[in-house]
Amino acid sequence: MKRIILEDYLRDNRAPFARARLSRDAGRRAMTRPRSAEERELLLRLDRARLRRWLREGRLEILGPRKFRLNF
Repeated sequence: MKRIILEDYLRDNRAPFARARLSRDAGRRAMTRPRSAEERELLLRLDRARLRRWLREGRLEILGPRKFRLNF
């Protein structure tokens, strides 16, 4: 297997990557409007409820402290 030095790879590919990223259609832009505290809290509550539901239904397995598996 060919060994690659990360610093050399990044130096050689940074400009082509940036050109390719800028040339393609960006599609949906990230949200630029800041969220209100109420909206942030609501989204967190919805996310936690979804996580609990997936655990209860067995769609999400916790394999370790930072490892998860989604079963669809």
